[in-house]
Amino acid sequence: MQGLDPGFSTQIIGLGIALGIGFIVGLEREWAENKPVGVRSFALIAAFGGISALMLSETGGWPIAAGLLVLGMILVMHLRNRVLEGITTLVAAFVVYLLGAAAVAGYWLPAIVLGGAVTVLLHWKQPLHRWVDRLGEGDFEIIARFVLIALVILPVLPDRTFGPYGVFNPFTAWLLVVLIVGINLVGFIAFRLIGTRAGAWLAGLVGGLVSSTATTISYAGMSRRQRDLGAIAALVILVASTVVYARVLVELAVVAPELVKAMIGPAAALSVVLLVLSGMAYRRFQRKSVMEFPDRENPARIRQALIFALLYVAILFAVAAARELVGSEAVYAVAFISGLTDVDALTLSIGQLHSAARIDSDNAWRAIFLATLSNLLFKIAAASFLGSPELRKWMLGSGAIALAAGTALLFLWP
Repeated sequence: MQGLDPGFSTQIIGLGIALGIGFIVGLEREWAENKPVGVRSFALIAAFGGISALMLSETGGWPIAAGLLVLGMILVMHLRNRVLEGITTLVAAFVVYLLGAAAVAGYWLPAIVLGGAVTVLLHWKQPLHRWVDRLGEGDFEIIARFVLIALVILPVLPDRTFGPYGVFNPFTAWLLVVLIVGINLVGFIAFRLIGTRAGAWLAGLVGGLVSSTATTISYAGMSRRQRDLGAIAALVILVASTVVYARVLVELAVVAPELVKAMIGPAAALSVVLLVLSGMAYRRFQRKSVMEFPDRENPARIRQALIFALLYVAILFAVAAARELVGSEAVYAVAFISGLTDVDALTLSIGQLHSAARIDSDNAWRAIFLATLSNLLFKIAAASFLGSPELRKWMLGSGAIALAAGTALLFLWP
């Protein structure tokens, strides 16, 4: 509107956002809980927070604090009279009040995002309770260990470089441990939530998140015990091997985002090849698309985290030393050897060196890609040796095609 103060129009928009947040949260509470504190009450609470925020520039933050106190007194009276039951609605009211204040203060996007998240969180009461019940005490122990790794150990580590070549930073090394353990934990929780039986495609996806190498060994042993599961095991292994490329891209996005552009083309191309091979295996066993998940180990064990940290540091030094003493070509030898059993450590090491301008993009992505091919070669050999004759046939045939395609991409990709 012409002549309207921009600050005034911003406040009006903020109040509108506040009312919208209060309305949607209140609608969820009234519909889900059938309680008196519903649409109108939550909209008014959000407006109350917004009005309190209007006075921030003149009076400071005390009106918001005073409003919280008043709101608390009102809600406590409701609790005493049993009009408002349950702590969740009480806490939601305080949150909506603060979101209303944040919207008027100009934090529109955070207020909208958090308001939507609060609504979803409130609405998912039953699924969340079922999720907690399914996890069990042992799984909470795993989550607690991840908290120890991420929030207790990480902050106390020094954030500076040590040793030769200036590549070892304890804080950075452990931060990458947190990243890998976190990815593995996501896969482990998905495995626990899905249950012991799932479709083979989903089994491969979850297996790739946890560990494609461990998944290969597990399903190879299963195919030997149940001879008719060879094609199913091949499908799971191929899908898990495809997930490796998604893991690599996620890891690079964290440590060396500029490498993602160089890596995404060949990674996507080989992923398509692996998925086509997976589809061929799927057609072989369409009537047997449900199978058991093998047991999974705790992905947040301190010993595993320390082993990964040592492996990462060793590869970091090996790559830096090879490049310094021999030349860029020596990096490929390190990549091939380390990739046989672990792609993550090599990926993060190369990404770290690339971010420090110690290795160029072309050599970096090709070394990482070579490590994934080396890892695929190891999985083909392990599945062929440990699995049933049918699995051996599938892995040697499909593996040869995938390795040939990957080798062509490695040498011919511009």
